[in-house]
Amino acid sequence: MASELTWIVSTATSSLHVAAAMLNGTPLAERRTGEALAMAVDRLAGDLALVGLSPRMFAEHAPPLSVRFDTPRDLAEVLVAKTLGPYTEREIPERLSGCIAALYAAFHEARPDALAELELRAGPIRQQWEARGPGLLAELARLTQGDLLPPAVDVILVHPVLGGGGAAHPMYNSVRLEAVLANSYGELPEVARLAWLVAQLNLDLPRLTGELSREEIARAGPLALIPPVLTAAQEVELTHYDLPTVRAAAETWCGSSVDPAMLADWWEVYHADRPDWSVALAALARMLPEDEPEA
Repeated sequence: MASELTWIVSTATSSLHVAAAMLNGTPLAERRTGEALAMAVDRLAGDLALVGLSPRMFAEHAPPLSVRFDTPRDLAEVLVAKTLGPYTEREIPERLSGCIAALYAAFHEARPDALAELELRAGPIRQQWEARGPGLLAELARLTQGDLLPPAVDVILVHPVLGGGGAAHPMYNSVRLEAVLANSYGELPEVARLAWLVAQLNLDLPRLTGELSREEIARAGPLALIPPVLTAAQEVELTHYDLPTVRAAAETWCGSSVDPAMLADWWEVYHADRPDWSVALAALARMLPEDEPEA
């Protein structure tokens, strides 16, 4: 059975999405919003370093948590507890709460109509998903194994400052996706990107990853899902599965320069032999060059 999607639009998550990109040094397609948030993000970067919370951990936890808590203080307390553990210094969540509040305020000032705009932007991507998404996931499950896909997913739509982008949050069973109005990268429909993100949510389960380390899963997992997602997308007449499209997906979705022929060869062997996904993922992890960056 295909995953059931719950759609959420969030300006709070949008502001944290912008901050996560800026903290990571990712170039923004929309410079105006980045400039408006620059001071708040600089303050946040300083306080994250002061309390010992890495930008990567912030990006993994803060955006998905933001749809569950209404106030910056509640978000900060849970964020600190989940990332830094029990704390005795009350100033830590208070400091981060102030940073998050400033970030929310700066985003609202820069994009006062962001919520209404997001709600409008949600329409096309939802319609496109309803037309092709369920069939794409059903085909993806057939091509891999049924328990690769979660039964339910929260899709958090955020303001598109990257021109198309997103992230999977396995710990929270949610994905964040920029609400672009049109496919940003030609042969790579956003519906296919969304399916690729959804398929990553169970990659924290030992039965699917075996004894791979967290770092190995982060390197190999997103890349492993590109061939089956594109193959499934081709079956529902959404895009093509070929080496140029595999290369484009690796570069665009993962920021990876991996050899697409190597991925295609790995997928051909998997498709022919159908081993457990954990075995196939371990094989791909061994094939990747050591300097292959995490997705």
